[in-house]
Amino acid sequence: MSTWLLPLVVAGLALGGVPVARWLRWVSYRKPDEEDLPLPGKRWWVPPWLAVAGGLLTWRVVLSDPARGVGEVVDPGVGSGREGWVQLVLLLTLLAVMLACVCLAAMDMDVHRLPDRIMWPTMGVLTVGLLLAGLLGGGLLPWVWALLAGLLCGLAYLLLALTSLARGSLAIGLGDVKLAALLGAGLGWFGWQSVVVGMYAGVLLGGVFALVLLVLRRVTFGGHLPYGPPMMIGALVGAVLPPDVLSGLF
Repeated sequence: MSTWLLPLVVAGLALGGVPVARWLRWVSYRKPDEEDLPLPGKRWWVPPWLAVAGGLLTWRVVLSDPARGVGEVVDPGVGSGREGWVQLVLLLTLLAVMLACVCLAAMDMDVHRLPDRIMWPTMGVLTVGLLLAGLLGGGLLPWVWALLAGLLCGLAYLLLALTSLARGSLAIGLGDVKLAALLGAGLGWFGWQSVVVGMYAGVLLGGVFALVLLVLRRVTFGGHLPYGPPMMIGALVGAVLPPDVLSGLF
C-alpha cells in the first residue's frame, strides 16, 4: 500500500487545493467591518502547500506505530489488522486538521484572525479522531497525553497573550491560544519530544517571519502580525521529524 498511498495523497491534495483556493478568494469569512479591506491574491500557494504538508504527514504516519501513540518506527506502509486501521484513522484525522490549518493560515494572513467557525470544528475532529485511533489501538493513554499536551500548550500561549495584553499589545490573541491547543494536541499523539520541538520551532519561525517583514517594511514595530502560519509550520516540523532525530535533540 505504501507504494501508491503517498503519491495518491499528494496528487489528490494538489488537485483538491484548487477549489479550496478559489473558495478562499470569496472571503466569506470576513466580518462586516472587514469588507473594505483589500482583496487577497489568487492564493496560488494553497495547492502546493496542501500537497507538501499532506505528503509529509502521510510519510510520517505510515512509518510510525500509531497503536502506541508515539513515533516508534516500523516497516513502511499501512500495516495489517488493527494497526492498519489505527494508521488510517490517524492519517485521515491529521489530513483534515491540516486542510483546516491551511485555510486558517490564509484567513490569518488576510484579516489577522482565526475564525471560530473553523477552529472549533477542527478541534472537535482532532479530539474524536484521536479518540477513535486510541480505541482501535487498544488504549486511551495516547489520547489522554494528546489532550494534556494541548491543554498545556494552550495555557502557555494564554499566559503569553495576557502578558502581551498587559504591555498594551495584541501580538498574541485568543485565536493563537486556541491554535496552540489544537497543534499541541496533535503533536502530543507523537510524544512530548514532538510537542517541544513543534512549539519551539513555531516561536523561532514567528520571530524570523516578523524580522523579515520588518526588514521589508511590510509592518512596523508594534504592528499586527499573522502569527498562526509560523505556528503551523513549526508544528509540522515537530510532527514529521522521525523518532531517532527527536531522540538526538534531547
